[in-house]
Amino acid sequence: MISQIDNLKADPATRDLLGVVDRGPSLTDQVYEKLRHGLLMGVWSPGEKLTARKLSRDLGVSLTPAREAIMRLVNEGALDVSEKRTFSTVDLDCEQYKEVMRLRGALEPIAIELATPLFSDEEIKRLVDLNEQMKEMIGEERFNDALQIDSEFHLSICDRANQPFMRSIIDTLWLRAGPTRNRLSYSYRKRLIGYENHKRILAALQLRDAAAAAVAVARDLSEGAAAIVAVLNDDKPDA
Repeated sequence: MISQIDNLKADPATRDLLGVVDRGPSLTDQVYEKLRHGLLMGVWSPGEKLTARKLSRDLGVSLTPAREAIMRLVNEGALDVSEKRTFSTVDLDCEQYKEVMRLRGALEPIAIELATPLFSDEEIKRLVDLNEQMKEMIGEERFNDALQIDSEFHLSICDRANQPFMRSIIDTLWLRAGPTRNRLSYSYRKRLIGYENHKRILAALQLRDAAAAAVAVARDLSEGAAAIVAVLNDDKPDA
């Protein structure tokens, strides 16, 4: 026997009357993806407060999807929540940051080793362009914009490895450490250390030298991490 639901699905007149259900991303999913992307890019500073009300206003949605998206990121460890139910970006202490960077330092060189033979000349050219954009933004002291370009540079490499499970782990680490990356010192940025390290990465990619690319990524991560650890150590309260 055909059920009433089957009859409804099979009836063109009914389908025309009711329309087709939109199976695209829900509002919560869309807000979540925007928030998640912002955390990966380092848009917010460590410990910065986030409210569902402001988020809903900024994105033009109701409070419910904003709250639901925030709670999803809290459950993933990408946002913190206080006893008073206020939400903020993760503010890692020195040991927590070093743990995250040890894991990034292990995984991202593997990612670029796998990605190196897969890159096309056009894709490498895009990375070169991103690095030059980053240099220009640093020269203009648009450090937040430069940090977002740096994020895009590294995550594009991880994408190209075509390793979804590894990429999900790397994303988790970036979500935790993204805001802390804003602690890079003025002098470190202005000396273009990251830019020069990226040039070494690019040179290895152009030669399709996976081992050299992995070494260059490891150097970039370790030098950036050392600079941030120095800042975090300076911020420690005196014993």
